[in-house]
Amino acid sequence: MGRVPKTLAAVVCSRDRPEQLAECLRALATQRADDVLVVDSASATGATAEAAHAAGIRCIRADIPGLAHARNVAMRATTADVVAFTDDDCRPDPEWSGAVRDQFDSASADDLSATDGLGFVVGRVVAAGEGPAMSVVLDAFPRAYGRDDDPSHIGHGANLAISRACWDALGGFDDMLGVGSELRSGEDTDFLWRALRDNWTGRYDPHATVAHEQWRGRRSALRTSYGYGVGAGAVRTKVRRLGGTTAARE
Repeated sequence: MGRVPKTLAAVVCSRDRPEQLAECLRALATQRADDVLVVDSASATGATAEAAHAAGIRCIRADIPGLAHARNVAMRATTADVVAFTDDDCRPDPEWSGAVRDQFDSASADDLSATDGLGFVVGRVVAAGEGPAMSVVLDAFPRAYGRDDDPSHIGHGANLAISRACWDALGGFDDMLGVGSELRSGEDTDFLWRALRDNWTGRYDPHATVAHEQWRGRRSALRTSYGYGVGAGAVRTKVRRLGGTTAARE
């Protein structure tokens, strides 16, 4: 008897960037998804919700800012087996969600004794626009990830799909991390590290592609890079506390 295909939700978390969100939602409207959702991450105005409603897409508000918190809100707002996240300044390729779905479905078919072993799928992130290139992932070949891989070089939340079983097992994203929190970033790296530590596997699929708009100027890019550094330091400190000095060094 064949396995039932995984259901998939496509999610974008957004805060006070309604014009970019509208562009993203035009791309999300074409996806092969069972559910599409916007999480308004404590925006200062109603423009984020208005952009979602104009696109005919359900919007849930998170009153506490922070990307990790918004991702957790999204997970609780949908019943999908797999949730594929992208950012509001990204435009997913038409085949993005289909490639992600196929990875999780093939994992279930390949190993009937460990159907929930695949915890996450990351994909290609290409630069669009003329600003300083940031947060790109350009590997051309697929690969698999296990316990010994470094999560800081795997991928990031602009193109990250996770299984509900993995999210449940890990207790969700760490609300103290992520854009909008005091620690500025790192919620994706932390989640991947904990998933691999607990023997979940991951996959990279170059066919699951999003275009990341490079809209920042040099000064804004430097501020963002600083935030990435703050988050990376927080994750390293957490890894040292949970996994020991050797794990943090690796």
